[in-house]
Amino acid sequence: MALLDPADGPLAADAALVAARLAGETVASRIGDGDPSVWGRAATDALGWAALPRTSRPLLGQVAGLRERFRVDGARRVVLVTAPGLAHGADLLARAAGAPLTVLDSADPGAVADALAGDMATTVLVVVDPMGDPDGPAAAVARVLADAIREEGVEPAGRTVAVTEPGSPLDGPARAAGATVVTCERDVPARFGTLGAAGLVAAGLAGADLEEILADAAGAVDAVVADAAENPALELAGLLTAGSGPLRIAAGTGPDGLAGWVEHLVGGSTGGLGPLPLVGDPWPGAGGSGRVLSLLRDETFFATRGGVGAQVVLWQHAVAVAARVLGADPFAGGIAPALAEGTPAALPCVGVDGDVEIRAAGDWLPDGTTSVADALRALAARAEGTLAVEAWLDPVDDASAAVLRPELARRTGLLTTFGWAPRGHDGLGRHHRDAPGAAFCVVTGESEHDRAVPGGGTLADLVAAQVGADAADLVARGRPVLGLHLRDRLGGLVTVARAVEQL
Repeated sequence: MALLDPADGPLAADAALVAARLAGETVASRIGDGDPSVWGRAATDALGWAALPRTSRPLLGQVAGLRERFRVDGARRVVLVTAPGLAHGADLLARAAGAPLTVLDSADPGAVADALAGDMATTVLVVVDPMGDPDGPAAAVARVLADAIREEGVEPAGRTVAVTEPGSPLDGPARAAGATVVTCERDVPARFGTLGAAGLVAAGLAGADLEEILADAAGAVDAVVADAAENPALELAGLLTAGSGPLRIAAGTGPDGLAGWVEHLVGGSTGGLGPLPLVGDPWPGAGGSGRVLSLLRDETFFATRGGVGAQVVLWQHAVAVAARVLGADPFAGGIAPALAEGTPAALPCVGVDGDVEIRAAGDWLPDGTTSVADALRALAARAEGTLAVEAWLDPVDDASAAVLRPELARRTGLLTTFGWAPRGHDGLGRHHRDAPGAAFCVVTGESEHDRAVPGGGTLADLVAAQVGADAADLVARGRPVLGLHLRDRLGGLVTVARAVEQL
């Protein structure tokens, strides 16, 4: 199975040397054997992912049985609710298979309203939360959706599948209420759980062929655990560590969803020491959708190929090995700070431009700044090479926010990333916080869809608490943070877009 096209460019020889050295250190076979010494003692309870193509097979019958049961009951729509950082695997598997899956890993009122606009009477609710946090945003969103199912005259417990660790705060109550509980693996870190219960259950219920995915993954294992310089995972690790520039990933190439999944995996697993992954427009000759993901780094072209299961195996092994080379912990958790008692103070408003409040803390923004364009210029001047845009908005209704990235990059000359928050915090967000020099533009917005959460507060309150905690953490790290709060989302995005055109 050819999983990696030969590299063409100046990095090729250096990457080959890295692969040969890693082969001599028996890194690949030790990963296959679950040997934590590849990274150190901290990895002892984090290596279950390498065996998932085999150990996940019992899930096939369980998911197939659940899917048939729900079909007979008239439930055909699947909504996945997760904590941030846990949805990427299921989203990839479902998108690559063309299976309809609604993903909610945010408490944004607009995103929740989008999910509620579907047929709740035929909805299956999959809640993926290994730790089972009863007070987290995922639990609150799940309660909102459960109430909506109940309003349709359907008992929500019978339509709920909880994926959590044995004995978690979610495990017992879910079982007692009559929900189905699927236990997930304790030794599989979130970014590496695509082929485990966290990724397979929702995707399989939505219609992805799990048998094909796992067979495809199993077929790639022998190649990536071989102690040979030709091991594609070792070669790919060399390409990720031998150069100095960003890893450019051609959007629209490879299985649907793979480019974003790779961006998340690489960004979150190399501790800011690896390349900055950038999903962007394809270059001439990059190809299109299919089995080949086109990549570019330091004028070196290469590609990974295969079905989605095989590519997941390849990239997970390669990124884990790259982290070893770089001296990073590939399995470290997300960086989003926990919500403490009370809501941290939001960034103070320092000016208003049309429908946009300009917010900032510290003395980096000049006094009297009242235009978004001037605020963005000041932020770009403080950036040391990288500008990170984080949008706490609705990826469906506010999708136009993503067009800010290429325009900001072109007009500022900075490496610019865009991510939906808090979805990206365990990926690109971790890279930016660990690597020095990034400046942050945090986009938030009012919503006409806010609603109360069972147990107290509203969805907007949850988002505000997360944004406040995140901004406070960035300010404490000494990072320049510009907040752009949209009093009206549509009008505010127009104002921001016009400001970008003035840069």
